[in-house]
Amino acid sequence: MKIYKDIKKHKSKIISSINKFGFLPEHNYYHCLYRQTPNKRCIFFDFGRGRGIMALFNKKNKVWYVTNGILAPKAEMLGIFLEFVDYALHKKNIKKMSVETGEDFKAEIFKGLRNSKYKISVNYTLNWPVINLYKWDEKLSGKEWKKFRNIRNRFHNYLQIKVNDAKKIGNGTLRSLLFSWLKRRHPRDKVDYSYYLNVINSNFKGFEMARALLINNELCSISAGWKIPNSDDFYCGIGIFNYEHRDMGDFVNLDDLMHLKKIGYKHADLGGSDKAILHFKRKFKPEKIYKTFIFSIARKK
Repeated sequence: MKIYKDIKKHKSKIISSINKFGFLPEHNYYHCLYRQTPNKRCIFFDFGRGRGIMALFNKKNKVWYVTNGILAPKAEMLGIFLEFVDYALHKKNIKKMSVETGEDFKAEIFKGLRNSKYKISVNYTLNWPVINLYKWDEKLSGKEWKKFRNIRNRFHNYLQIKVNDAKKIGNGTLRSLLFSWLKRRHPRDKVDYSYYLNVINSNFKGFEMARALLINNELCSISAGWKIPNSDDFYCGIGIFNYEHRDMGDFVNLDDLMHLKKIGYKHADLGGSDKAILHFKRKFKPEKIYKTFIFSIARKK
């Protein structure tokens, strides 16, 4: 196992690993890069032949974070992960790590660590709605879509709508929208604003779509994301709007889904959601909702 602490220097190696084995929304080099702060560093663990783990280490609270899965063939994932756990917690004498993974791999980890020198505690669960764009009805036909038809028609009939490339909008304007959005969110909805600032300041590098919706010549929303590796699916990673118009969130999401269908994506992953946000996303009638589990692994005393 080789350890690369400078992910910018080893960018090509990491991207090569993602291109070979990536399969999750978080499998994006730039997504990992933007998560870095003065106290948090992304580190790539290279297990050879393209296998690897991208982990985040918080030097302030001494906790490892693994939220983007293992880059390896499925049969090798558990062995690689357990080797990483021993390094991260035992050899480096760190007390705890936080892991996010799907249900099947979670079960493998729990079984693999049973009766070991580590203990596991489940913290919470996120729900990830996925829209089947092949089946998405662009005309919003039928009784079940009546409310959305009315919202779409109201926006187009009474407001001037324009969609621009967000990369061509000034950073100051984008940051103003971000801060406006943050102020209106519920205190319980924790947002890593430094991540959004890093994305804006880097001009959405690594994002395959970055849409800026203007209403009456005012920037009202930013939608951005990327193609999930080795698939025809799109991850809707960023959705920010200013709440200035009624049903704004509904309209923006509808417009994004229509656009993703038009440019040929098969599915749209709407991202990890708690119960409140999931209630909003269910309105778009996801084909499936999968779960990820966030749990901690700590050394037994």
